Amino acid sequence: MPTLFVVGPYRIVIYLNDPAPPHVHAVGPDGYARFELGMARNGVALIESEGIPRATLRRIAAAIIDRHAECAACWREVHGGNVTSRKGS
Repeated sequence: MPTLFVVGPYRIVIYLNDPAPPHVHAVGPDGYARFELGMARNGVALIESEGIPRATLRRIAAAIIDRHAECAACWREVHGGNVTSRKGS
């Protein structure tokens, strides 16, 4: 599971055997979240979360948006293909 970067105590990761749609996980001591990656730079959507306060989720989402190209490139490297969203983002 490659760690892309860290936001506070949360590691932003991609699981090697995780199916599409393209997404990243935020994993930390108090909870986790999963964010779908759309094609556009700001195409990031919260799919699920548990135990992470809303303000922290916003901070994590902003960091993923800022590093969208890096997240998308890592997804392609790990899983192949293009980054496309179910929602067409």
